[in-house]
Amino acid sequence: MTTLPRSWLFTPGSRPDRFAKAAATSADALILDLEDAVAEDGKEAARAHVVAFLDSRPAIGQQIAVRINPLRRAVGLADLATLARLAHGPDIILIPKAEEPGDMALVADMLADAGSGAGLVALVESARGVAHAAAIAGVTPRLRALMFGAADYAADMGQQVDRFRPDFARASVANAAAAGGIGAIDSPCFVIDRADLLDAECVAARGFGFHAKAAIHPAQLAAIGQHFAPTTAEQEQARRILAAAPDGVGVLDGRMIDIAMLRWARRMV
Repeated sequence: MTTLPRSWLFTPGSRPDRFAKAAATSADALILDLEDAVAEDGKEAARAHVVAFLDSRPAIGQQIAVRINPLRRAVGLADLATLARLAHGPDIILIPKAEEPGDMALVADMLADAGSGAGLVALVESARGVAHAAAIAGVTPRLRALMFGAADYAADMGQQVDRFRPDFARASVANAAAAGGIGAIDSPCFVIDRADLLDAECVAARGFGFHAKAAIHPAQLAAIGQHFAPTTAEQEQARRILAAAPDGVGVLDGRMIDIAMLRWARRMV
């Protein structure tokens, strides 16, 4: 798995005045949103704003992702076709409502045909998507990560997102991503003024095997970066493992080191 940005900040595509402000934050990746954050009558204008921003080739340090509208809608196909043809397109195209591996393969083929180098992130946010997560994760080498969408998944299950515990779905998405050798990004915390709740979500997500988390407000970025960065102790332990068993077999502090521990250590450093 290649290095994955840890914090992904959503910004409405209909608010071009916020693009530069988002780029000035500590987010590792920006998500310019053409879907849920944009009213139906503002879709085309938002797309034009995002295209203008990309064409300006902003000198920023973050990766730029664009969440398009669902592929089953004409506006989503128009989003995809427009981004695929750009000379300076986004680094990542985020595909919402990912449910069918064939859809992701079709997107990859369209991007290749247009000569686009954009990577993909699949947003898994329905019961059907969770059921097909493993197949989605392995369908194309363009896919960099699976992102879990808690709000839509809760709605699909007939639940309220602030009361629902989608542990099975989170574990399924993280496991599917690991099986596919790609990253796993957790859903945003939708309560902005509860630092304790954000901390708890970050701890739980990392415990499930997620590598990153999305954010809906810049105030959430610092906590996300802290929780998903390797700790000093983890990095030191990883270096000791690599020194003690560079070939994957050895003993450290009276404990056998195997290839699984070596893989963890390599990822940490």
